[in-house]
Amino acid sequence: MKKKTEEYSAQDFLVKVEQLDKVAVIRLAGELDANTAVAADDALSKAVMAAFEYLLIDCQDLRYISSAGVGVLLSSLHACTEKKIQIIFCGLQPKIKNVFAILGLENIITQTATREEALQYAASSAKPPLK
Repeated sequence: MKKKTEEYSAQDFLVKVEQLDKVAVIRLAGELDANTAVAADDALSKAVMAAFEYLLIDCQDLRYISSAGVGVLLSSLHACTEKKIQIIFCGLQPKIKNVFAILGLENIITQTATREEALQYAASSAKPPLK
């Protein structure tokens, strides 16, 4: 499995990008808000343009998301849909899950509890367990 890693950071936020064959893993850590949205958008846009089969967004360490952060994720979701890239969210914390639920996103996104489950899903293309 080929692996390439890049990191972007801004204030109380870190984006780590790993390229694993047909999967781009984007790990978001900290607070995704108006001040940090540009770093996230840059990393996500590059991953979408690279045309991976899967874009895995690991939210295990994401503590907070503002409307600007949601906008970045929605933009990526739209871009992935246009390019036929499957987007998978994993490790959604209760606060972030609640934001997604309020916005009705939990019904339109693929999500798994862990990064490992998301990678297994990408490897097998089986339906992931929704958490």
